[in-house]
Amino acid sequence: MLFRTIAIVATLAATSPLAATAASAGVEKLNLRGGEVDHHSRLLLEEDYTFLVADIQYEDGVAAANRKLQGNSDFGRGNKPDQPEHTINVEDANGNIYEIEAGSGDTSGIGSGATVTLPPQAYRNPSGKIYLAGGALVEKKKKNRDLQQDGSATDLRRHLADNIGTKTVVAVRVVASGGAYNAATPAGLSDDVFGTGSDTFNLKSAYEGCSHDQLTINPGGAANGIVDGVVTITVDTAATSGNDGVMRNAVTDAIKAQFGVSHPTNIADHWMYCLPPGVMGGIAYAFVNSWMSVYSNQWCNYPSAQVHELGHNFNYAHSNEGSTNYADQSGMMGYSYSQDEGPVMCFNAAKSWQTGWFNSKRVNMNIGGSAATDNCFETDITGQADYDAALSQTILVKMNRSSGRDLFLMYNKKTGVNSGTVEGGNTVMIVEADGEGTSYGQSWLMAKLGAGGSKTFTNYLGDGRDLVVTVPSIGSAARVKIEFGDLCSTNPPTPNPTPAPVPPTPPPTPLPTNPPTPNPTAPPSNPPTPVPTNPPTPKPTPAPVAPTPPPTPAPTFPPVYKYACSKWEPAQSTICSEGSTAGGECSNVGTNNGCRKGGKSCWWASCPGGPPSPTPPPAPVGCTFCAPI
Repeated sequence: MLFRTIAIVATLAATSPLAATAASAGVEKLNLRGGEVDHHSRLLLEEDYTFLVADIQYEDGVAAANRKLQGNSDFGRGNKPDQPEHTINVEDANGNIYEIEAGSGDTSGIGSGATVTLPPQAYRNPSGKIYLAGGALVEKKKKNRDLQQDGSATDLRRHLADNIGTKTVVAVRVVASGGAYNAATPAGLSDDVFGTGSDTFNLKSAYEGCSHDQLTINPGGAANGIVDGVVTITVDTAATSGNDGVMRNAVTDAIKAQFGVSHPTNIADHWMYCLPPGVMGGIAYAFVNSWMSVYSNQWCNYPSAQVHELGHNFNYAHSNEGSTNYADQSGMMGYSYSQDEGPVMCFNAAKSWQTGWFNSKRVNMNIGGSAATDNCFETDITGQADYDAALSQTILVKMNRSSGRDLFLMYNKKTGVNSGTVEGGNTVMIVEADGEGTSYGQSWLMAKLGAGGSKTFTNYLGDGRDLVVTVPSIGSAARVKIEFGDLCSTNPPTPNPTPAPVPPTPPPTPLPTNPPTPNPTAPPSNPPTPVPTNPPTPKPTPAPVAPTPPPTPAPTFPPVYKYACSKWEPAQSTICSEGSTAGGECSNVGTNNGCRKGGKSCWWASCPGGPPSPTPPPAPVGCTFCAPI
C-alpha cells in the first residue's frame, strides 16, 4: 500500500544530542552540508529510520451509544468529517517515535514499516515535530541478508505483521505528572487483555478464536519480572491535552531504563500504552506494521479497541462502507465499541484473506482467465466460525482482476466466535479492497446478500462484461454462484439436446414389439384360440403387471451412481445415459483421473434402476447431483 502526502511521525531518540543542536535558533538543525552540525547530529541523520503510519480513532458524542467514530483529517483527505486522521511517523532504532510536520516535504510512495533516511535540511521545530523543509524522505533499499544477523531492531520489527504463531504483549499503566491511567488495577487490566481472571472475551480470546488457534496471544515480560503481562510505568510528563507524543516517548525511555534493554521489543512483540484520560484527542491509535498501540484510559480495556489497534500492528487497514470510514460493522476493523465483553466478531472477507488463517480453504478466481473456475463458479461457502481443518470447505473467494481493487466474498455466519457481528449477520458479504489481500489496504462493503439475492458488478474488467454474484440458498452454508460475462452460458444448451435422446428411447421399444406380435400371431391363432384366450388374458394380466413394476424397482433396483467428465455441468439424464458407472475413481478432488485434464470436472448423478453402485458417493446437501469443489 503506498501512502501519499499525509501527516507523518518521526522517531528520534529523546535523549539524543539532537536536542541541543542549534538551540539558539529555536530549532534542532540536522543540516549535514552547512558545516554547523556536530558529529553526533551527523550520525543521527545518517542512521536508518522506520517509516510509520498511525491511524487515529475518535469518539463523537452525537453518535450512537457505545460506538466509536472517526475524526477529521487535516491533510490528504480533503477535510471530510467522515475520514480518519492519519499521521506519518519515523522511528529510530531505540523506539522513539516523532511526527513529521504535515506538508513540510515529500513522503509519497513509502509503505509503513519501510526503512528511510531524512533529508539533509530536516530539523525539529519548537513543537517537537520533524520539519522536512521541502525535502523528501528517501526509502532505503537494503541488501539481502539475514535479519537476525543484521542486529537492527527496526528490521526485525518489520516482521511483526505475521499473523500465525505466538505473539507476546505487554500492557502499560501510565502514571504521569498530574494524571494517571485509572480504568483498572494491574490485575483488572490483565484480565481485560488476557483473560487471566473471569473475563471471557478479550484480546487473547478474540485472536485465538478467530484464527482457530493459529495465532496465540500471550502475556509478555515474565522473564523480566512483569506479572501477567501488565506493568506500571511512571514518567515526569504533564498529563495535558495533546501531550501524548511526548508522553509515549517518555514511557519508551522509562521502559528501556527500568529493564536495561535497547528497545521494548527486546521484552515483548507488542506494547499497549494506556495513557491517562484527557491526554490524547482520540480514543486510540496504533502504528501500522509496527509494535506500539496507544489508548486513552478505559479504551485500553475494551476488546474491540484492543483487537482493532493490534490489527493495525498486524498491517490491517480500516473497513469502510460507502463514503464513511469504519462503517463496515461486520468485523473488528470497523467501529470500536465501549463494551467489556463484545461485540464477539472477527474480520471481513478482505482482512480474513490477509490473515492467512484460511489459505487452504479459499478460492482465487482470476476473472477473465482460462482456468475452469475463473469465470463460472458455484459452491457452498462455509462461515469462518465453522472452520474445521479436517473438512473440505470453501470459506473465502477472491474475484481477482489484473489492475484496480479486487472483490472478496464470505458467508458472515452469525455463530460461535462471530456470534456478535453487528452488521450483515447470516448474509453473503462482498467487499472491495486495495492491497491484493496481501498487504495494507482499506476495504469497502459492496453487498450483503440473503437467500435469493444477487449483485451485478458492471463492466468488471473494463471490457463491457459484467460480473454477477447470486445466492440461490442459505442454510448451514451459503450456496453461491459467480458468473462472468456469458462464459457460463454453455450450461443451458446442454439440457436441450439431452432430453431428445431420452424420450425417443421408450417409444421405439413398445412400437416395434407390440405390432409384430399381434400381426403374425393373430391370423393363425384367431380361429381356434382368440375368443377364449385373448380377452381373458390381456384383462387380468395387465392389471397385476401394472401395479407390480412400481413397487419392485425401489427395493430391487436401488439407484445407480454414474459419472461423466465435462467442463460444464451436464444434465442428470445425460450422465445416466452416457456416463460411466462410478466406482470411486472420481471421488477424490484434484486427482488426475481423466476428468481433471483440459479443465474438466467429475460430475455425479444418481440414476434409476440397475444394480447398486459398489462405492456410492455421499449425496451432496441440497442438490441431486453436484461436482465436488
